[in-house]
Amino acid sequence: MISRTVIRRERQVQRRRPWRLAGIFAVTAVSFTTKRNFLATITTGLSSSSSSPSSRHDAQFAPNNSNKIAVVGGGASGIFAAIAAAENNAGVATEVVVIEATSSTLSKVKISGGGRCNVLHDTSKSVPTILAGYPRGQRELNGLYHKRFTPTMARDWFEQRGVILKVEEDGRMFPVTDSSQTIIDTLMKAAENVGVEIRYRNKVVSIDKKNNDDSDDEPVADGSNNLFTVNYKDGTQEDFCSIILATGSAPAGHLLAKSLGHDPLVQPVPSLFTLNCKHAVSSSDDENENGLLHGLSGVSKQQLVQEGPLLITHHGISGPATLRLSAFAAREFRDINYRGHVTINWDAGSLPNSNPDQVLEELWKVTQTNPKRGVASVCPLPNNSIPRRLWQALVFSSGFTSDSKWGSVSKKSVRLLAQNIVECRLEITSKGTFKEEFVTAGGVDLKEINMKTMESKICPGLFLCGEVINVDGVTGGYNFMNCWSTGFVAGESSSSYQTSLLVKENEVQQQS
Repeated sequence: MISRTVIRRERQVQRRRPWRLAGIFAVTAVSFTTKRNFLATITTGLSSSSSSPSSRHDAQFAPNNSNKIAVVGGGASGIFAAIAAAENNAGVATEVVVIEATSSTLSKVKISGGGRCNVLHDTSKSVPTILAGYPRGQRELNGLYHKRFTPTMARDWFEQRGVILKVEEDGRMFPVTDSSQTIIDTLMKAAENVGVEIRYRNKVVSIDKKNNDDSDDEPVADGSNNLFTVNYKDGTQEDFCSIILATGSAPAGHLLAKSLGHDPLVQPVPSLFTLNCKHAVSSSDDENENGLLHGLSGVSKQQLVQEGPLLITHHGISGPATLRLSAFAAREFRDINYRGHVTINWDAGSLPNSNPDQVLEELWKVTQTNPKRGVASVCPLPNNSIPRRLWQALVFSSGFTSDSKWGSVSKKSVRLLAQNIVECRLEITSKGTFKEEFVTAGGVDLKEINMKTMESKICPGLFLCGEVINVDGVTGGYNFMNCWSTGFVAGESSSSYQTSLLVKENEVQQQS
């Protein structure tokens, strides 16, 4: 087990002044309106060797008293769980085996944060503040994050193994090397040091539970502690004392969970995706017919009220604000087939909770104070709150020309501009993808899991962690924190479970 002492650390913090863009989002469709409104901000800007097939066959015929834990899935949560299980063996000979279907482990870790690995979110923040980043699982993770494996403990785990972490202005934490390979090497070295065996290209097709009807989980009739049989694609089988299911959002993992009693699952749906606005970014031979956002790729602006950044892309809108919206409204978006409208307040930074009448009042003042100024020249709102290119797009979409002066405009046209600034409707034509993070909402229902141990309430000896359960976070390090915490607890608990079975077995033998 790792030390739970909070150590003093040197943390290099890189401060970047981001440009941000903000908005109030509401998803709508024909006869449909979400009950949520979102005020958003947006920033601009050692591997272990694989075991041979023969080693697995030899393991089938190991003595009955060998204690084996299978970790199905070699992602972040699976590897972390395996390390915790091997470290917490309580003096009992324990074999921990990670079974990975593909040719590599930690694939999401490698691409996270653009290859830098957003390993955590700012651990100096309070636990309630961090938990607010989870659309699903916020309440259930409370105990884990406060007591079992806290964000501070996760940070210490990496720093005690030589990883120096930095916190960026938006709260994301990265290794100072800015390389995900630093995290991968640390995890794989830790697994190697505690004797975790990692097998690649081993596909599990099914898992059978022995003595399912024995609620007391006594040792099975053959005198061993092996409660599960893992069936591989190549037709071979292998017995294990306990199973840690860490298959992420993979459909194969969901099928395994269902076969072990977790049926039905909470319907998996995409989370953390960008929004495509086909018509808003479209171009035309007639410049006046271009979509509102055409040619504005990369434009964004700072907003000082809300959490995240929004970014205009070649396809629509992205950035943390959009991703946060997609996470908290994941099921609502799914229900309308990712087609509808979003309403954006481009000026939420200078006039918080503003409405069209307030913005109209501010704009109309300019007709008196600067009547000769061109309407399209610069945003006249407080703090020059809207970037110039975006301001010009809003001005032209409201019917003004490049020659329009404030002194010659009508109140009707200015009112339309105010409306477009505060309640700009964009049609969403489809969802895009967020290439740095692939997250799914849904999975094993948290009501069916003991969140103190991550053990299934339905199938004793089965432990679940990571994205296979119905927990997902917004972008910014939250999803990896879920992996570290649930993985650590699942691994530690599975090892303790195995020890308890040994005690029961010894009692049975003594009685006989």
